[in-house]
Amino acid sequence: MNSAGMSRMLKVPSLFRRLGFSFLLGFGLFMLGAVLEAVIHEENSGISSYLDDLIMGVVSGLVVFAYEQRRSREIRQKLAVISAMNHHVRNALQTISYVPYTEQAKQMLLIQQSVNRIQWALNEILPGEGYEARSFPPAMAVTEKAMEPEPGTSANG
Repeated sequence: MNSAGMSRMLKVPSLFRRLGFSFLLGFGLFMLGAVLEAVIHEENSGISSYLDDLIMGVVSGLVVFAYEQRRSREIRQKLAVISAMNHHVRNALQTISYVPYTEQAKQMLLIQQSVNRIQWALNEILPGEGYEARSFPPAMAVTEKAMEPEPGTSANG
């Protein structure tokens, strides 16, 4: 895949970035609370008001960090699913790409096996979002015996 296609992929933010974002948001809320309190209450109410703002900033920073951790975990899970689907579908498509170089009697069998492999990957790897095996079109019953030429006929034509 070229570099332009790779840039569209999901990226997991680093732990440092998640911590930094959470800290900055918490600190920003602390500063906003302190400034607003200083503007609204012109008299100095003491350290208790700053402590209240500090607790609010810490709690909001922790909530944002928990959210970022959860989001990061979900992105990693999605990347794992995408990677597994990519692996199985590419293997099936590689088999299909080699079909013209195989015996004519085995071509339909190889194609059907590849289609079944892709359907298996769709059913087993992708999260269950209402897809069931019966929602896919029924697979053709192709066996090796069905692919053998009938006696007295040529496999070439």
